[in-house]
Amino acid sequence: MASHILIFRAHSSSRYSVAALMGVVETDHRLASFNIKAPIEHSLKSIHKSVEQGPTILAHSVMSTQTERVYKEIREIRENFGKSVTIIGGGAHASVRPLELLENGFDYVVVGEGEKTFPELLWHLVNDKDPLEIHGVVGANAMNCPIPRDLSPVDLNDYPPFALGMNIVGPIEITRGCPYSCKFCCTPFLTGGRVRHRSIESVVEWLQRAVEMSGFERTWFLSPNALSYGGHGRTVEPDKIESLLKAVTSVEGLEEVFFGSFPSEVRPEFVSKPILEMMKGYVANKTLQIGLQSGNNRILKIINRHHTVEEGMNAIKTALDCGFVPHVDMIFGLPGETTEEMHESIELCYSLAEMGAKTHGHVFMPLPGSAFEKMPPGRLDQESRRRLGELSRRKLLTGSWSTQETLAKNLSSRCGN
Repeated sequence: MASHILIFRAHSSSRYSVAALMGVVETDHRLASFNIKAPIEHSLKSIHKSVEQGPTILAHSVMSTQTERVYKEIREIRENFGKSVTIIGGGAHASVRPLELLENGFDYVVVGEGEKTFPELLWHLVNDKDPLEIHGVVGANAMNCPIPRDLSPVDLNDYPPFALGMNIVGPIEITRGCPYSCKFCCTPFLTGGRVRHRSIESVVEWLQRAVEMSGFERTWFLSPNALSYGGHGRTVEPDKIESLLKAVTSVEGLEEVFFGSFPSEVRPEFVSKPILEMMKGYVANKTLQIGLQSGNNRILKIINRHHTVEEGMNAIKTALDCGFVPHVDMIFGLPGETTEEMHESIELCYSLAEMGAKTHGHVFMPLPGSAFEKMPPGRLDQESRRRLGELSRRKLLTGSWSTQETLAKNLSSRCGN
């Protein structure tokens, strides 16, 4: 088998999933001849160098908010290298709109979770097999074929969480899937409603390897709701969470464990004083990421959150009482939200600041794959923009809310909304 060069491209928002895919490739013995290049900055010079060295495959993780930049990059590559570079797309946006990627210059698109499908695609490419015989891969003939949607869910225990051989480590994904189907979120479309967990044994094994091979000293986790670990996603399983924390904090050489903080969050109705007091005995994080999303119960019902503002406030107060600083996720400009209700949510952010909490702010974006993908993008009125700016200047509000209004508008127009 001739040596192939595999170049990964990623944005900061997709770097963790790319690290996991790199781990899958480097541990697949069938792909040992690949020269894998870590996520690189886009430059025609680097791609030209790779093309001179051998057959080159470019793997691109595509997020909905990054399509304009990605498609521009793909056009440049095609103009300069034609078909001498094979371009593969994956990720959330690719799974929802694979035909759009094909129309913009991609050769193949991996639909859904990529741990199994992506290495199969690579093996087919280097062995001159037809990649389109793989369930979950679409290509040029997809215009006349149904897009695969009935894909088997991935067992996290079967795959590495990161690429240890390349010393690319990061958070370990402990939970995938979400049963709640919040209408602004595309996670259920991509990973399904059935919740799956990486076993404690698998988490510990990879942490021990990371400590031994790369000097890994602290770990954190990826989960749509960290407090759902070990269960079916709708209840807290305190014993299983404590078993996880006890096991990982016992890994020799590991100094700090972060749980329930970014890049994970917790649902407010899962928060209780006993569970947080238990966590304090193990975790290093002083913050707790809580998904509230709105300060109005009518809006919470519209977006299908399955909790109330009151439950959110109780969770925030409980976190503060237990010594955590809540970082509260809020979305402004949600479908159906009136200006007065938006002001109500922003007023709640001021109340949170007075309590000692902080807000992580977003402006609603109609993400492809979500129930709200056809809804108009979120818009801030002048007063809301002014007050959010004031909170930001006081360092009480974080997040990309100031740019998301424009991103949401651009995304909506490209999607034909």
